[in-house]
Amino acid sequence: MEAIPAATIAQAGPPGHTQAPSKHRWWALAVIGLAQLMVVLDATIVNIALPSAQQDLGFDNNGRQWIVTAYSLAFGSLLLLGGRLADLVGRKTTFIIGIVGFAAASALGGAANGFTMLVVARAVQGLFGALLAPAALSLLTTTFTEAKERARAFGIFGAIAGSGAAVGLVLGGLLTEYLDWRWTLYVNDVIAIPALIGAIVFIGRSVPVERPKLDVLGVVLVSGGLFGIVYGFANAETHDWDNWMTWGFLAGGAVLLLAFFLWQARAKHPVLPLRVLADRDRAAALSTILISSAGMFGVFLFLTYYLQSTLGYSPVKNGVAFLPMVAALMVMAQLSTNTLVPKIGPKIVVPAGMLLAVGGMVWLTRLGLDSGYAADVLGPLLLLGAGLGMAMPVGMSYATLGVETSDQGVASAAVNTTQQVGGSISTALLNTLAATAATNYAKDHLSDPLVKANAALHSYEVAYWWSAGFFAFALIVTALLFRAKKRGAVEEEAEAQIEAMAPDASAAGRTAPTGTLPAVGAAVLRGQVRNGTGAPVPRTAITLLDNAGRQLARATSREDGTYALDTAERGSLVLIGSAPGYQPQVVTLALNGAPVSHDLVILPSPGGLAGTVHAGNGEALPGALVVATDQRGDVTASVTAGMDGGYRIGDLQPGDYTLSVSAPGHRPTAVPATVSTETARCDIHLSVAATLRGTVHAPDGRALDDARVTLIDAAGNVVGTRTTSVDGSYAFADLSSEPYTVIASGYPPVATQVTLNGGQEAVDIRLGHKED
Repeated sequence: MEAIPAATIAQAGPPGHTQAPSKHRWWALAVIGLAQLMVVLDATIVNIALPSAQQDLGFDNNGRQWIVTAYSLAFGSLLLLGGRLADLVGRKTTFIIGIVGFAAASALGGAANGFTMLVVARAVQGLFGALLAPAALSLLTTTFTEAKERARAFGIFGAIAGSGAAVGLVLGGLLTEYLDWRWTLYVNDVIAIPALIGAIVFIGRSVPVERPKLDVLGVVLVSGGLFGIVYGFANAETHDWDNWMTWGFLAGGAVLLLAFFLWQARAKHPVLPLRVLADRDRAAALSTILISSAGMFGVFLFLTYYLQSTLGYSPVKNGVAFLPMVAALMVMAQLSTNTLVPKIGPKIVVPAGMLLAVGGMVWLTRLGLDSGYAADVLGPLLLLGAGLGMAMPVGMSYATLGVETSDQGVASAAVNTTQQVGGSISTALLNTLAATAATNYAKDHLSDPLVKANAALHSYEVAYWWSAGFFAFALIVTALLFRAKKRGAVEEEAEAQIEAMAPDASAAGRTAPTGTLPAVGAAVLRGQVRNGTGAPVPRTAITLLDNAGRQLARATSREDGTYALDTAERGSLVLIGSAPGYQPQVVTLALNGAPVSHDLVILPSPGGLAGTVHAGNGEALPGALVVATDQRGDVTASVTAGMDGGYRIGDLQPGDYTLSVSAPGHRPTAVPATVSTETARCDIHLSVAATLRGTVHAPDGRALDDARVTLIDAAGNVVGTRTTSVDGSYAFADLSSEPYTVIASGYPPVATQVTLNGGQEAVDIRLGHKED
């Protein structure tokens, strides 16, 4: 790979800022690294402290999720706005505001006296983090313009970004165990003080030459879209994929993001100029960050579960166990950015890093209940650290290389956004897949005395395989997208101008027949349509639209799910896939004249359950409560039967469910139900609940209090025990219609048999001799 002169980079586009040269570049790097560490630590450090915070502040398990979600929602949805503000207001100013605001929010959270205060503090943390993160990366990009220095700086920065989550585990465990959970938030203030002083002293001033108006509509669309995507995946983690809010927010977020990209093509001052995403190497770099972030969670999340639950590690020991991975990542980050990429280019280095990560994840699938750290865990961690060190820093460097100076902030925000979305997708998807795998394993191995431990181990294995799949997919994507040799930015700009003049308006409507090779100069789009299980979906209608809504090409997927579309149009295009019995899928793709491969995943249309609740005599039972739970035991829907006893539950994803039905005066019941893409019928019968009551008497006939009455069913099981009240009475409610034995004690016990047939039955008991 040829070195890129600093002058070439500086001339990549018209300057949008004038920036005083930094006299202390490496001190500035230390400041930027501290700020980045403060942001990435919060991905894991607070998670370790959540149980302690919950016990101290007294909130429930749903509240625990909101402590995490409040931060990710604000951070993920406002990143692009924060990046654009850095370009418009000034990067140093935005950076300092971000540090001060983040530190203040951390102090507020550490001093929280209740759940609400802590959630608000976490949301404000996310808001200022959305200012801080893109400003930090854009400052790094504009501070280091000489090729060798830039490579070294991005190697350090990428190592911090890649290892921050592991450092958070160590630091969170230490602070929680030896100080207090509040210090997992206060530690940000400790970091912020030197970072703020260093930013004021060492970072050069950045002032925008022009102050174009902020695209308010674009801000609303992208913030709303990212909010919907992040919240949808967060909701899937706690309520599963069957919950209507999951798909509602994901669909709403996708629609808003589609509208955002269509609007950006015509906005006068766009929030995210589409030219930022058009470069092929930049697309490869963003793909690297997105998929690597998704794959990393398979390590940190499920290996943490394994070390603590299976091997019995403490939080501190668990965090220390990840340190070799951090060391390997840091070493390879420097080696890849300073030596490997300049010599052989990213097209070989990044896929090689992904291959090492695949090997590490596959190695982790061999972990067992009796595995040891040195023999079975250390090796995979070193492989993973080396692989991520070869990929992540290179991706961050190339994601901002050659971007116009006026767009550096928003380009940096795009990097952080892909990290956030990748982590959200991975957390929700892997948690769901692991939980399903554990449930299925437990069902199939009921005779295994260690079924619970082995089921958990199996779920971790499934998560590792999926993470390996993420890295394998990244290997293919980066090998295809990265150019074999990085060219100068001036050459790229000239090529982009030629490409922009190549297709004219009339070419937009020309399409080639499906399945034929593209004509010279035409872009070709190919891929496969699969369902949620990975099986191909044939006869899917594929349509390609331009940003004005005009149809450019259409095709139908083959029996193996593959499709091919040819068009001469370039830029941001809309791809739509629809098939009977499935939900339509809409994505936005950037075509620049090179072949593009994109697979569509479409999910089955939701089905439902309907039926009638009957009483024991066959009559309809109005007002019965019907609750549907999925295989994980999570409630997906609940309805109340109408006056005719009928009920209907819609929007259920295909799969197996349990219907629990209860009504006053009747015995509750639970029945299995299977949902397909159509509404299934399931009628339910409830038996009348019986009540047994009576009075215990002393030998002289007076009512006896404090006597113990035990009810035993026909199989000899104890149904319940009551102590008589002051009037000697006792009662057992909600009983089945069957024989029982009533035993009264406190004196020598007296046993009485009774058969219940619904309704109420009275059994009075007289004890056998006088009280002493």
